[in-house]
Amino acid sequence: MTIHDNPSLYKNGQMMVRVGSSGNVFNLSALKHFEHKMVSNCFAIKFVRNGIERYTINNKSYTVNSGSYLLMNGEKEGKVIIDSEDFVKGMCLNVSNELIAEVVATTQAPDTAVADRELSTFFYTRKFLENQYQSSHNTLGRKLQQISELVGNNSFSNELIDQELFYQLAECLVTDQTQVFKQLQTIKTVKSETQRDLCRRVLKGKEFMDSSFIEALTIDQIARTAGMSEYHFFRLFKQMTGSTPYQYILSNRLKNASLLLKADYSVFDAAIASGFSDIYSFSKAFKKHYGVSPTSFALTQG
Repeated sequence: MTIHDNPSLYKNGQMMVRVGSSGNVFNLSALKHFEHKMVSNCFAIKFVRNGIERYTINNKSYTVNSGSYLLMNGEKEGKVIIDSEDFVKGMCLNVSNELIAEVVATTQAPDTAVADRELSTFFYTRKFLENQYQSSHNTLGRKLQQISELVGNNSFSNELIDQELFYQLAECLVTDQTQVFKQLQTIKTVKSETQRDLCRRVLKGKEFMDSSFIEALTIDQIARTAGMSEYHFFRLFKQMTGSTPYQYILSNRLKNASLLLKADYSVFDAAIASGFSDIYSFSKAFKKHYGVSPTSFALTQG
């Protein structure tokens, strides 16, 4: 059976399709009015394709918009509320603890079945950072976008929901969250919940930069988005990522410009489209970062 948005699958004006077993489950939904308690015993990925889903996890609220997802592990409890005049389309993918454990072990120590103890503790206790992410900003999100596009194009079938798919999801999840774990460890606080809250705030600021790096951002704007003071955000961001906010934005701009140059944009158009105010500053930064001028870089792509 092809899994898609076919209205003929709807029941009472709504649709829920569930495929899978043994902790690895794919759920597709199109709902207008829905409220349900959640108690999960595995990793749950709540991806919103269209509309808004509202979650409360351990008394913390999340508003998950189109193109973003909420990630939580099995020790979290909460509820989801959907209330909309239009269909809110979503995907919920559950990945078993056993599968995550296997990927963690292999990733951290390919020659042994034993994973790094501290990292494993992060994944399987309340230390895990349940959080909301924009799908375009990480490995798991891009995989979810790919699946969503297949569903929208009526190209996603039951046959594609197999162990291989869940291995891919687990690999993406572990890749992203291992980086989050390392960043979380850089925040030294007495209380675990304070550490987790600060990490969420910095990651929120980072996602704001990822979405808006073309704009003329200030530290004040970014810090306010993260709900922190300017210096506190600056210090923690540098501590967690190894670069300052300015350096991070500049890196995003240069990466974007390089992609545009590969797509046959002129040097001027690539510079302006990537947030640079003039060619001189762009060329100087580009050569310092890549070791060649934008013009020379473009010529090698032809």
